Amino acid sequence: MDDYRTVNRAYWDQLASFHPKTPFYRTDAFRRGENVLDAIVREGLGDITGKRIIHLQCHFGLDTLSVARMGAETTGVDFSSVAIAAARTLARETNVRAEFIEADVLALPAELRDFDIAFASWGALIWIADLALWMRNAARTLKPGGRLFLAEGHPALNIFVYCDPPDALLRVGLPYSSVGPFVEEIQGSYADPAAILQSPKTVSWAHGLERIFNAAIDAGFTIRKFRELDRVPWAALPQLVKADTDYWTLPKGTPFIPLSFTLDAELSDRRD
Repeated sequence: MDDYRTVNRAYWDQLASFHPKTPFYRTDAFRRGENVLDAIVREGLGDITGKRIIHLQCHFGLDTLSVARMGAETTGVDFSSVAIAAARTLARETNVRAEFIEADVLALPAELRDFDIAFASWGALIWIADLALWMRNAARTLKPGGRLFLAEGHPALNIFVYCDPPDALLRVGLPYSSVGPFVEEIQGSYADPAAILQSPKTVSWAHGLERIFNAAIDAGFTIRKFRELDRVPWAALPQLVKADTDYWTLPKGTPFIPLSFTLDAELSDRRD
C-alpha cells in the first residue's frame, strides 16, 4: 500500500480546492456574517467566549472561523496545504481572526500547547491510523483541566454498505471496528457528488466506540458526557432524508439507529 498520508493528502487537497464553493458548506452565508456552525457542535462547545481553542483536522477552516466569530481565540490544524491556504483566504475575506497551521495531527508542532479546548467536527477519526496517538496529541495541546469535544459520525453508521436506490433495505457489509485499513476509490464527495477527482484513492479505518473511549481514557481524559444522536450533517446513506437545514436522518417510523455521537471529556492527567 502506498504511504497512506500521501494518498489521503492528495484526495483532501482536491476536496479543499472546490468545497468552499459548494452550497453544502454555506461559505457565502458565512461571508455575509452568519454563524454557520451546526447546532450540535455549537451546543456541545457551549459558551466559549475568551477560550483558546484548537480545531484538529479543520479542512478549509469554516468551523474554525465560526468558533472564532463566537468569541474564541482559535487555531486550525490540517495536513492539506490547499485547505490551509483556503482557510487563510477566508479569514482575510471575512476579517475574522484565526491562526491556521499546516501539520499532521499525528505529528503536531510542540508549540501548540495550553489550549482550553481541543475539538474535531465530523468525519475526522476514520482517517486516523493510530487513534491512541491522536488522543495523546490532543491531550498535549491542552492545559490541565482542558476539554476534548468530538462531534462525529457513529461507528454504527459506518457498517452499512452504500446501496441505491433510496428505498433499498439497509445492508450491513462493513466491520464495526477493524485493525487494518480500507483502501477505496471514491468519485465525487459528500459536498458535491458529481465532482470528478483525479486522485480518488483513499485509505481509512473503522474505529468502534470501545477503541475511541479507551484511547481517550489512556491519554488521560475523563469522559464527562456522551450522546448518541439520530442525525448526521451529510447524506451518509441514500436512505436518509432531510431533517432540517443542517442534518439528515432516517425516515419517520424507522427504528432508532445512532448516526452520530458527541463526546465531552476533561483532561485529568496528561500522559506525555
